[in-house]
Amino acid sequence: MMKAQKAPSEAAQEEGMEDEQHGGAPGAEEAVEVSASEEAVQAAEPSEDDAGIGARVTAVFTAAEKAGQHIVSLSREEAEDIKREARAEAEAYLRERKLEADVDVQKIFADARSKADVIEAEARTRAQQVEDDARVRKERLREEARLIEERIAWAKEALAEASDRIEQVLIEGDTLMAQSEKDA
Repeated sequence: MMKAQKAPSEAAQEEGMEDEQHGGAPGAEEAVEVSASEEAVQAAEPSEDDAGIGARVTAVFTAAEKAGQHIVSLSREEAEDIKREARAEAEAYLRERKLEADVDVQKIFADARSKADVIEAEARTRAQQVEDDARVRKERLREEARLIEERIAWAKEALAEASDRIEQVLIEGDTLMAQSEKDA
């Protein structure tokens, strides 16, 4: 009842001080309760001055409006905080996914390198095998060419010998014919 008898601005200020002592500006529900209790007090005690009631109602509405503005301000600040937290969480999530992707890429590169190393080793082994086979074949071909050259040389010698024998036979045959003609 003391609040109802005080001046409207003093009552509003005192309510604001009490609210600050209890942790901040009154919430929307508290503002409604304050104005409802003011009206109940005013209805229970008829006032001598009707003009004072209007001032008190105005003070209550002003206090409620300020409390509403304060609540809106706090809500906006909280919304900004939530946005900042969400952005920070999104950035952290993005960094985490990027790191995971980098790790996956490194694993893929490592697998690719190891496969490439295996393929390269197989290719070198096959190339060495082909080179070895080519050397062996080249040596075989050289040996075959040498044998063919030897056979050609042997055949030339044999032909030369045969040619010499044929000449000897022809010479002997000519000599024998010449003697037979002489003898005849």
